[in-house]
Amino acid sequence: MSNHTPRQALAPVTDARDPETPAPLPAAIEEDDDAPPPPIPYDPADYRWVPVRRIPRSDGWTDEKQRRFIETLADTGLVNVAAKAVGMSRESAYRLRRAGRGAAFARAWDAARHHAGGLIEDIAFERAIEGTEQEVLDREGNVIATRLVHDNRLLKYLLSHLKPDRYGAGPASAAGHQPEAAPPAREMPALEESLRAMEPALPAPPEQLLDAETLAHELEIAQAADGILPHFLREERTLKTDARLAAQEEAAARDARGAAAWEKYKAGERVTDEEFADLCYHIDPITNSRPRCRRRR
Repeated sequence: MSNHTPRQALAPVTDARDPETPAPLPAAIEEDDDAPPPPIPYDPADYRWVPVRRIPRSDGWTDEKQRRFIETLADTGLVNVAAKAVGMSRESAYRLRRAGRGAAFARAWDAARHHAGGLIEDIAFERAIEGTEQEVLDREGNVIATRLVHDNRLLKYLLSHLKPDRYGAGPASAAGHQPEAAPPAREMPALEESLRAMEPALPAPPEQLLDAETLAHELEIAQAADGILPHFLREERTLKTDARLAAQEEAAARDARGAAAWEKYKAGERVTDEEFADLCYHIDPITNSRPRCRRRR
């Protein structure tokens, strides 16, 4: 997918002991505490090192767009919906699938379609068991009622495939011919394995490439960003919508208020709770993007 040599970025995953529990964060540092923060415990199983392009590319089928396309296709089974979700056309998706550099993309596409088969099965069972509503029209074409219709042919088809030994075709037809055996189903790779195959090859493990100080710095960034890649490592450039521009203006205004509050604080003047929250944002805008600073009373 890319001929560029990848670098690495760190993204924390859930705790291996409990998939629903995130990895523990370091304890909060109280104000005026001169003690250095405790080191973040590093367990390679709690993190995933992902490859990132050295040269970002914001147009075309980037690695990020391909991954999101496959994930949406696995959830919906619809190519046009998946292409629209990443801002691309269905025709360009098929062109990438046919291209020589799209071999991994094509395999992931097949795995996503196989994964979406579960959704289609659920819809089929719901229609066969619960039925579907059909409108009843009068002679003028007006809807006067609805009726619930069950598709017995669909139900029979599902039973013949779910329990072929009981509801399928008999061992021999009336003419004495054996029914043709169905071809063995092609084994599909897991969706996550297909997505990983689309990524550039990873370098050596980070603990072998980075010294202790740099690794600790990368862990702090990963924890503060909550597993989201920094904007300077993302391939996708965020569209400058009106809401985003307004948010940027508000962030700049808050940072200016925080700088003024910081000057007041250094001068020994009293700052309000709102000013202290802006001060925290000025010092660390990532961690304090939401007002959650604690003051010592």
